[in-house]
Amino acid sequence: MRYKRLLNSKLFWLAIIFFISFSIYAILFNQFNDIWWDEASYIGTAKFIFSGGKEGVFEPMRPILLVFLMGIFYKLGVDMILFGKLLIFLLSFFTIIFCYLIGKELFNEKIAFIGSLILLVNSMFFVFMYRIYTEMLSMCFILGSIFFMIKLAKTNKKVFVFLSAFFCALAFLSKYPNVLLAVILNIFLAYYSYKEKKFREIIFFNLFFAIFASFFLIFGEVFGGEPLFFWNASQNYFKENLGHLYDLRAFPGIPKTFFTTTDFIYFKTILYLFNILVPFIFVGLWKISKEKNNFAERVIVLILPTILFFIFYQIFYLKQDRYIMLVFPFLALFSAFGLCGLEKWKKIFVIAIYVTISLILVSIVLNFSNNEIAYWKFFSNPPINLSCERVATSDPRTLIRYNNVVFPYEVFDKTWKGGYLKKENPDCIFYFSCYDKRDEQIKLIKEFGYVEKYKKDNGRCVYAIFKK
Repeated sequence: MRYKRLLNSKLFWLAIIFFISFSIYAILFNQFNDIWWDEASYIGTAKFIFSGGKEGVFEPMRPILLVFLMGIFYKLGVDMILFGKLLIFLLSFFTIIFCYLIGKELFNEKIAFIGSLILLVNSMFFVFMYRIYTEMLSMCFILGSIFFMIKLAKTNKKVFVFLSAFFCALAFLSKYPNVLLAVILNIFLAYYSYKEKKFREIIFFNLFFAIFASFFLIFGEVFGGEPLFFWNASQNYFKENLGHLYDLRAFPGIPKTFFTTTDFIYFKTILYLFNILVPFIFVGLWKISKEKNNFAERVIVLILPTILFFIFYQIFYLKQDRYIMLVFPFLALFSAFGLCGLEKWKKIFVIAIYVTISLILVSIVLNFSNNEIAYWKFFSNPPINLSCERVATSDPRTLIRYNNVVFPYEVFDKTWKGGYLKKENPDCIFYFSCYDKRDEQIKLIKEFGYVEKYKKDNGRCVYAIFKK
């Protein structure tokens, strides 16, 4: 009896999920200790804002919540990278918990556990547990907002309106396209209001959301002197920097986690990363269409966000496979629901294959990181130690060692003519280029009065450090 009571305990399964996720995270933490481009950009922007422009680099298009959280670590004087990674892991864990809780409310404990387990071992989710990116913030707060909205519908307790609006605003501040969630939850509240003949909740939700989301305006006013400072600054930043390099509708130069091109990238991402579970996603959707239990709730808070977020990122000019990760919790629950009709041993067999493929994909990402180790270490842990007051770099990871960094996007591309060196007058240059004209560029740098302190040519690309 005690054994059965334990297996039916919600806390037992949550403890199992935490034990699995924490064990995996701790074992592989040192394997994912490199810093990716965007991680350095968030750290640099946080330093810039919280030092009053004395340190770091400023990229105003970065969503402000992660910048704000990293800025707090900066002000506390703690290791920003370590605490940032621990923060992301904590949010990853709560993402799994919210996935479980939503599955329990709309399905049952068994489907909730299988769905959260599928999400946990998904290779994309797994990799970004270790990354100081906005994906985990987005998923955690989106799922939290949805969960509290479901609780409102089931309990009629007004506190859940407040909590749902708060988490919805955090999701928006984590990544601005997440404002779609507010639209989805308003649709849910319209259904709820019509069903319950109560309309105050939809008013309170939007009022609370507007109050919490206004942090974006307040932060802009405090830092830049106008509420829309970050919006205006980001528009100018794109025009002055990215517009010189890329066709923003395609943005082919952006790195991907698993794929090198953007062709059908979101279809490929789901197909590769859910692999053997893909048919069960459709089985789960078909079963939802046949069941009356929680039908409207499942459609509005599970199916609708999946469709809207997928469509948005499909038509959005900038495409990266990680963007579609927002719909992974929903796909995990659909596939878990589709699996529930199988016999126990067949279910275990399918999940085992999925886990195996996920681990193989994670090993591919690890191998890619190991192949790039010379590149990111050149910037984050330079081969020589120089005293530099102002550094020009082609990669924001340089700011991990040096605080005052000049980082225009056109640095060292194939059309670079050295104009920013005259403008910014840095005393150190961290040069990296794989273009054919790199010898001409290095010659030009020397003509500007810089001495070559370090150079490595691997046959394809050149690494070099210059000092004035």
